[in-house]
Amino acid sequence: MLKQRIPGVYKLLGRLEDVAYSDDFMFGHQNAGHIGVSITNKDGSESDIKNLVGKHPAVVGIDTLGFYGYEGNMEQLVRVVKELHREGCIITLSSHMPNFSLGGDDFFDYSPNFTDGNVGYRILPGGDLNEKYRRFLDAIAEFASLCVDVDGEPIPMLFRPFHEDNGNWFWWGREYLPDDKYVTLYRYTVDYLQDEKGVTSFAYAYSPNGFFDDDKHYLRRYPGDDYIDVLGMDIYRDRPSPDDGFYDKLKSSLQILWQVSLEHGKPYALTELGIRVLDSVGGYYEGLAPSGNIVKNFFTEFLEFMCSFEAGGRCSYVLTWANFSDQQFWVPYELKDKDGNVTFRHEMCDDFIKFVSDPHVILAP
Repeated sequence: MLKQRIPGVYKLLGRLEDVAYSDDFMFGHQNAGHIGVSITNKDGSESDIKNLVGKHPAVVGIDTLGFYGYEGNMEQLVRVVKELHREGCIITLSSHMPNFSLGGDDFFDYSPNFTDGNVGYRILPGGDLNEKYRRFLDAIAEFASLCVDVDGEPIPMLFRPFHEDNGNWFWWGREYLPDDKYVTLYRYTVDYLQDEKGVTSFAYAYSPNGFFDDDKHYLRRYPGDDYIDVLGMDIYRDRPSPDDGFYDKLKSSLQILWQVSLEHGKPYALTELGIRVLDSVGGYYEGLAPSGNIVKNFFTEFLEFMCSFEAGGRCSYVLTWANFSDQQFWVPYELKDKDGNVTFRHEMCDDFIKFVSDPHVILAP
């Protein structure tokens, strides 16, 4: 059950709630402060978005993958969080957890997509992997303790574990962990971080994968109001085309999510969103294609959609995934040489600039 937390957590949640009733939404980007195609300083001072439009995204995601060297390292992530917080960004921490049945007693083999091993049961109290799981949670608690502002106060973050839990691509998915055990695992995780490790700087998010048929569909693995602060949904537009019907399905799901938000008194967000071109336009692109995108106005089209109905206007933030490379990215970018001359400009840059320039879209201060 959620305990008393630092004032910064309530301030963070207050920001989300204020935005939810403003007809605006905050724009977010995963790993923006230390991973990107155009950045040279990987300390939180740059991002592909800041390099393009002059401001960071309002929300920046990081992942526990970085604790063990997969997307940065612990020292770097702490430095990045401090800088992003100083610049007014909200930090959200996701967790692509390892399959704890792999890697021996100490080494965590990061294979969240390896679904064998009955892991969700075995990491609970009484299970043979519980001690190993606790060591993983101890690292999260250590990270939280190191992330402090210039006054030494803990930096608030939105922790989003066990995301997309209704899918079958992670070991905590519904096919491998029944609804009641998922709820037990989520609650155990929160209770351990708070009660055993004293983490008071986290708010907590629940974010299954969309789309949804009704509120029962969305809530069937919900840990409960006493454990959740923010309601989320992850959804990607795969193989986009002008007539793919994506927005009709998204509208229906957002209306359901908004209704659940009202009934439970929690802000809601699109905790992951983006285009996955996948195997069209001459290559496999898990994100935007370098060129030849069929839907070149995705960002302004999405903005127009969100502003067209009330549930869309109640969304607190929208987060796109990371710009890992020039072959795997979700936000357009621009490259310049040492003299400031543009050497590459993605074909969707103008659309993105128009999108973030709209008063309904909020970036960092």
